[in-house]
Amino acid sequence: MAMFTAQEGARLEALGRLNFINPFAPERIKLEETILGSSRPASDDVWNMHSGSNGTRAAVRAIGELATHWAKELRKRTGRTGFSATPAEDKLYDAVVIYHLFEKYRQPMTERMVQFPDETEYPVYRDFARDFLELAAYPGRKTSFRYEPERSFAIFFQIHRAFHHIFSFIVGGTLAAGGLRAAIWQSIFSHDIDRYFRVLYDKMNGITTLITGESGTGKELVARAIALSQYIPFDAKTCRFAYPYTACFLPVQLSAMPQTMIESELFGHRKGAFTGATGDRIGYFEGCVESGSVFLDEIGEIPPETQVKLLRVLQSRKFQRLGDNRLLEFRGKIIAATNRDLGEACRTKTFRNDLYYRLCADTVSTVPLRELVSGDDRELEHFVAILSERILGHQEAARFTPEAVRWIRRHLGASYPWPGNVRELEQCVRNLVIRGEYTPAATQETGKLETALDRTDLTWEELLRLYLRRGYNRLGSCQAVAEFAGLDRRTVKKYLS
Repeated sequence: MAMFTAQEGARLEALGRLNFINPFAPERIKLEETILGSSRPASDDVWNMHSGSNGTRAAVRAIGELATHWAKELRKRTGRTGFSATPAEDKLYDAVVIYHLFEKYRQPMTERMVQFPDETEYPVYRDFARDFLELAAYPGRKTSFRYEPERSFAIFFQIHRAFHHIFSFIVGGTLAAGGLRAAIWQSIFSHDIDRYFRVLYDKMNGITTLITGESGTGKELVARAIALSQYIPFDAKTCRFAYPYTACFLPVQLSAMPQTMIESELFGHRKGAFTGATGDRIGYFEGCVESGSVFLDEIGEIPPETQVKLLRVLQSRKFQRLGDNRLLEFRGKIIAATNRDLGEACRTKTFRNDLYYRLCADTVSTVPLRELVSGDDRELEHFVAILSERILGHQEAARFTPEAVRWIRRHLGASYPWPGNVRELEQCVRNLVIRGEYTPAATQETGKLETALDRTDLTWEELLRLYLRRGYNRLGSCQAVAEFAGLDRRTVKKYLS
């Protein structure tokens, strides 16, 4: 006697594949259509916060109910006298059970994660383990259940964190926004989640992620989403995770520090290592937990000497405090970000080739605001609503947002490129709240430059500074301005600082 008919099997196979699909990829929508058929509720093709959350999206609820039905039904069928399943049937049974358990415990796990972010104890595991063991085995089963409760619970928690942070941090309903969310998901779980489940789950911290993109496109938000979504070991005996996930993100702003301070922040130092080192200091690499990530923002700005030391960390996972000869081990993950073209920096010998190739094993490119909005008033309205809510609160922001969008379209136009990206839009919103108008910085600098050209009391350095600032407001990075103006990047940075 078969566990299910051929028609049921095709539907259950699609249901089981949901365990291993990127939820932000187009394949997710296709699987939903296969599972639910004509009964699938209408929804946007790109899963975003404006079309419903993980808990309220109608298709998710419908599939969760279907998984619960089939987990119970298949368990009932396996209890029939004389029943015997093939290995292929057992494999599909396991996938349906795992998805059912994932959905059943999604709400209690997510609620505790959001309401008590620093808590490591999850007593709901006891109920999860009981259900898991009850469904995993049935009388006469000849194969072993493919999963075990402790690791499954830890990975479920990781998936819930990843979805929550990617979904919350990356705004927009365009295909470009959906593609960015899908890329972040792959940085956390790889493209093969089945393999991740089996062997990669505790090895991803050894792979460095490089985030590239224009200034103001949310590179730190991408880094935060990745860092807060790493695998954290779980102890079934104590029902506790090894660390609170909020302790897993350690950001370092490199461009704001001199070399000695950068190395002290990263590697730590011993007392007397340099002038002002009045005591021992633990650096970010030493303080990072195994499931944590050190985020190196503006990685393209670090000096050559520090590049060499960072390369050693990436190659050997070993480092030393300044003024100490003891070798320490770095256990976490490195996430780096830059708005520079590091490939070009390697060609001009301002960035090491070997360090670059260590950094770019996994690369995520952020999307500029002009592509996220793409001339769509609805998309612009989503961004304005979020930014204005931070200033005005939800109720007043709902009244202000349509007014602000109308002003932007009337005075800046649908094709305005937003060279400052989300940071510029935030400044625009603040100006509209306070003054009822906004003048783009590029327009201000153009006026200053034109006025300056009519004056005779300005030095060539003052004129150059105005010219470069105008270029920066238009192009968004020192490297782009340097290439456009035919100057060394360090010269551009000097006059813009």
